[in-house]
This record gives sequence, structure tokens and C-alpha cells, in this order.
Amino acid sequence: MTTLTKKEIQKIEEYYYWVGYKSWVPFPEELSKKLLEVYGEEPVPYSWTEQDIYEGSRKIIFDYFN
Repeated sequence: MTTLTKKEIQKIEEYYYWVGYKSWVPFPEELSKKLLEVYGEEPVPYSWTEQDIYEGSRKIIFDYFN
């Protein structure tokens, strides 16, 4: 069972900071809430993989800032 937590969002923020997107950090509260809404709970009867969360959150983050 894999879900996204606030601690994981902080790790994602750190990652984007260190790869050069310094103006994106910290994420706006609106973006963090959207990520938690989508990936904060398992979609019953399915489950998220780490890759699902990574790719999905990456798309949401890039869409938000572009």
C-alpha cells in the first residue's frame, strides 16, 4: 500500500530545489492539497505503485507551474 504523505511532498520539494527549480519551493498550499487529494489515499479496489505516484505527481507539478 503506497500513498503520498506530507513528508514525501517535502522530499519532492527538496528534489526540485536541488535540480534547479528553486522558485518552486516551497510548493503553494493549493498544490500540496491537490497532490494529497489525488495520491493521499488508495483508490479502492486498486493500489498505487511508487512509479504511479512519481509520474502522476510530476505531471501535476509541471502543469501547475507552466
